[in-house]
Amino acid sequence: MTTKQNVRNIKVFYKDQSIFREGQQAGHAYMVKKGTVTLYRTDGNRKVVLDRVGKGEIFGEKGALTGSVRSSSAEAAEYCELMILTEQIIQTLLDRCPKTIQHLTRLLIERLKKQARISNANVCRSTFLSICRILELAWRAHANMPPAQAKRTPNHKQGMRLADLSREIKDILLVSEADIRSAVDQLYRLKLVDCTRTKSAKAFEDMFIRIKDADNFFHVASNLHKELSRNSTPEPELEYVDIFDFAEDVQADPQILYKKIAAGEIPESLFFFHKQGALTWASEQPEDFFKKVKRKRKKLEELEDVNDIVFVDNTTLKQVFSQIGYYKLGVLMTLADEDARKKIDANLAKKIARIVREEAENRATVEDAEAEDVQDELIELIRTVKGGKAS
Repeated sequence: MTTKQNVRNIKVFYKDQSIFREGQQAGHAYMVKKGTVTLYRTDGNRKVVLDRVGKGEIFGEKGALTGSVRSSSAEAAEYCELMILTEQIIQTLLDRCPKTIQHLTRLLIERLKKQARISNANVCRSTFLSICRILELAWRAHANMPPAQAKRTPNHKQGMRLADLSREIKDILLVSEADIRSAVDQLYRLKLVDCTRTKSAKAFEDMFIRIKDADNFFHVASNLHKELSRNSTPEPELEYVDIFDFAEDVQADPQILYKKIAAGEIPESLFFFHKQGALTWASEQPEDFFKKVKRKRKKLEELEDVNDIVFVDNTTLKQVFSQIGYYKLGVLMTLADEDARKKIDANLAKKIARIVREEAENRATVEDAEAEDVQDELIELIRTVKGGKAS
């Protein structure tokens, strides 16, 4: 039997009539009593249909439970009768369930609310940085405008007109005027932009924006925003990063990381390849590409360690090795990679080479300080013999 309360909670929608729009604040869910509803999202100028729900099905429940904005739009595909499910009605229905089900459902609702808060916060951060990127590009175009065109642009010297900027941003991003104003206010508080307000002929206030340091604007805005957001809600983190992001995290030069990888100082368990991409790339390489390493030649002043002796001629090495004792040659042999070992071996007399190899084989490890001292001495001797400056 239909009660008066149920009748009051029934709402009628006709074909193609909008039920709610993506981005609207949600307050309740709907249950389809009659008809069919289309759920969709708008992607640029395209309507992407997500689902069609019919009699007995519920939609819009996420917004009702979390109080977040609608993540999709709903439209009546035909004549529809929908029952409005407010949070109060949902709680009343929930109270009729067994205690265990109540507890489980409320736990899921709280988790859903938390997830929605995190998601919304991250969307805000993404929106802020997207607005910053457009501001940066717009300012570069404004600052590099030809003089003749700049003269024809009203108030060009004062900066970019916010009203015009807002229209451009809203053409590119799905954001509101409030989002743009909020981003500009935050940039002003961070002292990254200057804002000038003037009265227009229509009695409305015009705002003009100037970016103080265009070259570093986006980088500084990104870092400051990340710092300010650090203690708010947790941000999603990438499970895998490329070598450039890793270098930034450890404050290193990527070239140093390449050398440490080559030297075996970074564990191979940290290396991963995108299988399909790596194999496709590998198939395009020459047949002997993976059989040998092509070394980039180094100048005398670029020599760094024992492995660089492969770039030094044999005559020089014979002279240098004659000035270094067996012990230090053993240290160098221990530190050297396969190619450098062969180079040392080839430039020593057979008897001496055997002694040096035994010295290296009997040595477990070399302390960092000793390794550095011996290699520095080797490089200095090479530079001296070659006529270069010893550091």
